[in-house]
Amino acid sequence: MNMIKLNTLLSLLIIALISFACNKQQSYLPEKGVSFALNEYRKKTIDSIHYAIELDIPAGKSAKIIGRETISFNLNALDSALVLDFNADSSKISEIKIGDEVLPYNFVNEHIVIDSRHLKKGRNAITIDFTAGDLSLNRSEDYLYTLFVPDRASTCFPLFDQPNLKATYTLTLKTPQGWEAVSNGGLISKAIEKGKSVYRFNKTKPISSYLFAFAAGKFFKTTKSVDGCEMTMYYRETDTAKVNRNQDEVFELHGKSLEWLENYTAIDYPFEKFDFVLFPSFQYGGMEHPGAIFYNEPALFLDENASVNRRMARASVIAHESAHMWFGDLVTMDWFNDVWLKEVFANFMAAKIVHPSFPEINHDLRFLLAHYPNAYEVDRSAGTNPILQKLGNLKNAGTLYGAIIYMKAPIVMRQLERKIGAPLMQESLREYLKTYSFGNARWDDLIGIIDQKTPQNIAQWSNVWVKTPDMPEYAFDSANVVAQLRDSVSARAWEQPLQSRKVTSVGQNAFFPNSDGTGYGYFKMDPASVAYFFRNYGSGDSLFSNPVFRGAMLVNIWEGFLRGNGPGPEAFVQNMLAALSKEQNPLLVDYLLGNLQTAWWMFLSAPQREGYQKEAEAVLWQLLLKTEDKGIKTSYFRAFKGIALTDDGWKKMESLWNGKLDVKGLVLSEEDKISLAYELALKGKGETTTILNQQLTATKNPDRKARMQFVIPALSHDEQTRDAFFESLKKEENREKEAWVLDALSYLHHPLRAQSALKYLRPSLELLQEIQLTGDIFFPTRWLHNTFAGHSSPEAAEIANQFLYERPDYPYFLKNKILQATDMTNRAVKSAKVYGQNNHSASSSQ
Repeated sequence: MNMIKLNTLLSLLIIALISFACNKQQSYLPEKGVSFALNEYRKKTIDSIHYAIELDIPAGKSAKIIGRETISFNLNALDSALVLDFNADSSKISEIKIGDEVLPYNFVNEHIVIDSRHLKKGRNAITIDFTAGDLSLNRSEDYLYTLFVPDRASTCFPLFDQPNLKATYTLTLKTPQGWEAVSNGGLISKAIEKGKSVYRFNKTKPISSYLFAFAAGKFFKTTKSVDGCEMTMYYRETDTAKVNRNQDEVFELHGKSLEWLENYTAIDYPFEKFDFVLFPSFQYGGMEHPGAIFYNEPALFLDENASVNRRMARASVIAHESAHMWFGDLVTMDWFNDVWLKEVFANFMAAKIVHPSFPEINHDLRFLLAHYPNAYEVDRSAGTNPILQKLGNLKNAGTLYGAIIYMKAPIVMRQLERKIGAPLMQESLREYLKTYSFGNARWDDLIGIIDQKTPQNIAQWSNVWVKTPDMPEYAFDSANVVAQLRDSVSARAWEQPLQSRKVTSVGQNAFFPNSDGTGYGYFKMDPASVAYFFRNYGSGDSLFSNPVFRGAMLVNIWEGFLRGNGPGPEAFVQNMLAALSKEQNPLLVDYLLGNLQTAWWMFLSAPQREGYQKEAEAVLWQLLLKTEDKGIKTSYFRAFKGIALTDDGWKKMESLWNGKLDVKGLVLSEEDKISLAYELALKGKGETTTILNQQLTATKNPDRKARMQFVIPALSHDEQTRDAFFESLKKEENREKEAWVLDALSYLHHPLRAQSALKYLRPSLELLQEIQLTGDIFFPTRWLHNTFAGHSSPEAAEIANQFLYERPDYPYFLKNKILQATDMTNRAVKSAKVYGQNNHSASSSQ
């Protein structure tokens, strides 16, 4: 073979190999979402990303939003096709170019796939003309806002939608004149061009894609400087008195949070500016977009009679979102399985931040009641999960959110701080933030830092508390010592210090496990000790005068009640009413009222409720009148409104609603009047349609009026109207306002309507996978909760159990959500069997 023939054969071979590689790239089929494998490959091969985005926003909510973006990035490998994420219809892509060259591409499983032969190692820039997807734009007629967590930026525009590909962004928004606009970057300029307002925003610091955000629309705004930091608040509330009453405190709480965080972390606020936007029906309490935090407006603009719990909740959500600027935004989890890491530090820091602002509050009690009951609600269920969960694809990241992340994780973090000491915790966190600033990190990175500073085996502790599910169970053993019961996982020891108390009285012993409320788990109490506790509730005894002790025992007793340990539902309700008459701590009053209402509607049968109806209403009403604390008075008002059913109770509610009855110290907001109208309509006395129409006319705020119009069909006494309303929820566009949907579901499935609502349960479960794909991160959990929270019948439990039985391969995360949501229903059914409540399912079918 001569050299010419050899060179020819080699050339043909090279051409064949190139052709094979190109064909292989063209046939590359990425799965929907962002798989862990795609995430890891792009993390290794792409960096230094910048997005320059232009969007033309029309008036109204239905017209198309036309966009153009230029994505520039460094590429260090050409061995695979470039994959951009765009979770929208392929018809929304108009053109893709590099320079003047129009690029061919494939659109595969919500991805734009570009052959690497059109790219080069080093810097690349791709320009895409597109129509923005609407799924995460939350559009109303006169405003919109983005919500891109965890993987929803790609529903709006093409990008690399994963948290460890941080990027910088510049944004230009064209909006109708008269609209305001805000984004992460500072405003460079505002101009009027061709009849539209044009906002140009500055280049951001590197942030993850789920943190990019903008809002535009008709907003009021106020700008203030707090300790040298200028802040602008955008809002839609039309009640100027409410705004004026709240705005100074809202600004001050932000200022205090930022100052505390700068001192704790030794890092100045890391982003260019600090603004926040309040929306009337925002899906979450808040969302931590750097430079543009979004909040649920009613959570910050409180009513005049707001309880201390609500004021603390406002301070906490502000501190939580402010803490995210460092924990989550400056340093972000590498992959969304560590999403809990940003949330636990935000909650953990928030608890520290708010304490000085509320010196009158027992913060150990607040921490106990704010975290433990909600964490137990999931951890006691068959659908519980570890804090650190496995995640194979970002499309399932939203299902990781829940009480384990938000409530159990801060408990575990507090245990860690106590284990290693507060100074070492602060030192470790400062090193963690400095090391990974404007980058990404994992939980194990932090554990590695701590392990280097302490002789304790923190990794071993973490493996149990962070990486395995469930809660430990304890009881007094024969030696009267609290002992851990046999664990469901072999050889798993839950390391934690525990305190307990023993009281001897008249020759009898009463045992009170976890007396300081810091231990985590189910602490079983014997019936004699429970009885002793309630007999001595409100006594001057030094032990019983400690609110943390009372709170810890009430949590133990509630957990025991749910497990069938202790008195039955009737005795439990009597104990709650008796304790309320002796309790003046606002946090404990709220906790007792919550347990009372759950036991009332879920565990008492209809005849049992009827037997206690007058007594319960009388007790709550008298407590409402007697208490001088305006916050506690409001709590009693809301509890009374929730259970009142007698003619006398209904008349009291009607008179409060129409203003004929004035209770000293009770100030009713527009929201209170709306909820009263709902309860009056639900409970079916008088001209319910007239009441709702009068309230609709009286409601001045346009956002609240629109919400009322949406909810009213769910309150109808006509079953066909309710049926038609539920059918409408099967259409995605009718679920856009998730807060409105959840309001409606709570009335559609109210215990008084439970029997007629049974037919909605299976279709609601069948919608769950679609809701996960189209709704925001908390919507699947809340959809399930508001669907099943009013159901305590065997029929309801069987519908859920049968649904899962027929689907052995149902998605693991969603199966867990169903098991969590139906846990209380199953416990109520079991309780009815134990205590012989044969009429438990006989709720009214109004």
